Amino acid sequence: MQTTLSKLISLMVFGTLLIPAAALAQTSAAATMTAGSSGTSIGVSATITAKMTTAISRADQEIARRTTALNALNTRVQAMQKVTDQFKQSLETAIEGQVSALATLQTKIDADTDATTLKTDVQSITQSYRIYAVILPQGRIAAAADRLVTISGMMTTLGSKLQTRIAALQTGGTDVTTLSNALSDLSAKISDASTQAQQSVTISAVLTPDQGNKTTMASNTATLKEARGDLMVAQNDLIAARKDIATIMAGLKVDAGATASTSASASTQ
Repeated sequence: MQTTLSKLISLMVFGTLLIPAAALAQTSAAATMTAGSSGTSIGVSATITAKMTTAISRADQEIARRTTALNALNTRVQAMQKVTDQFKQSLETAIEGQVSALATLQTKIDADTDATTLKTDVQSITQSYRIYAVILPQGRIAAAADRLVTISGMMTTLGSKLQTRIAALQTGGTDVTTLSNALSDLSAKISDASTQAQQSVTISAVLTPDQGNKTTMASNTATLKEARGDLMVAQNDLIAARKDIATIMAGLKVDAGATASTSASASTQ
């Protein structure tokens, strides 16, 4: 029983996500003039400056970091057990779409020869592709919620077994008031944990990248904060549920010992 209990209690810690920014500097194009026997023609070629090369290199690194994070998240999504197949597919499609879009963007950035165009493309990494601001938080919230619901299910299974033990003691004439109260609280905490976890997914699943819009950005931030708050409530519910399980198990152990002692005493008389 203790081994089962220890397996049930696996709580998650949520960290703060940082959004890096790339720096760019304006550069100018250099013009070259060539003269021919039949006249004069002017050819203009954009020159890749050292600053542009540095900006491209940094952009490639930021895209690589985001791609790695997205692939890792996709692995977590595939391991989800309690969300619907439709929801998993939706997350997977969104993640793969972001990976593909980032690859296309990287190809364009690497080929950019105009400073203004390069600046716009690099800025889109954080404005149009809000990986750290929206996509990754959405997926991680869903993965955390899935884990909490899984633990809730395991606790529910254990609660049913404990209920059977308590009922047996009650049938034998033992006062099980304390144990029954703990069992009722256990059931309530598990139910609320599942509700809160599901709610965190529901409210965060509809978020979209803000595209630099401050109003949308503020709304997304508030929604993610609320979703994380729901997860914390669910986590605290399961901590309380764990204490209820410990209380019940301790009570059953004492009662079992008392029963054994009484039986041994009666057999010697």
